[in-house]
Amino acid sequence: VKRIAILAMAGAFAFGPLQTSSTLAQAPGAAADFGYSPVTSGSWTYRVVTGGSEATFVDNSGSARMVVGCGRVTRLVTLSRLSAAPAATLSVWTSSATRNLPARFDAAARRVIAQVRPTDALLDAIAFSRGRFAVSMPGSPALVMPVGTEITHVVEDCRA
Repeated sequence: VKRIAILAMAGAFAFGPLQTSSTLAQAPGAAADFGYSPVTSGSWTYRVVTGGSEATFVDNSGSARMVVGCGRVTRLVTLSRLSAAPAATLSVWTSSATRNLPARFDAAARRVIAQVRPTDALLDAIAFSRGRFAVSMPGSPALVMPVGTEITHVVEDCRA
């Protein structure tokens, strides 16, 4: 037993101290952390639309950059980001969760669109994210937005 302990100590000295996960480099393909990224200036608005409701994030130039909508007939929450180019996924980052969602491109609306069920835990993660959440897609910079009660209102509309 003494020999095993001595060999283990010798191995620890030979290989150096163990690194914790917080000191390791980010693995390729791992999700970025937007916790300290600047938030895009703009604001959320809520409105009732035919067949549901939507929360729209409008930047300071007046562009509707992101729409979170509820289709009451389909019972799906739609995440729709302004884009000139197609993308097969939308990546959503919150302070507690990150997920890649399959998406489709609507060329006429110039939007990349993903849908989730209203009970999806990702929607709660967005609502309770610490001040911001981000939506990114291949070939475009991330859109970092403030968390708004308007999003929660849309989700609750779909859950009701």
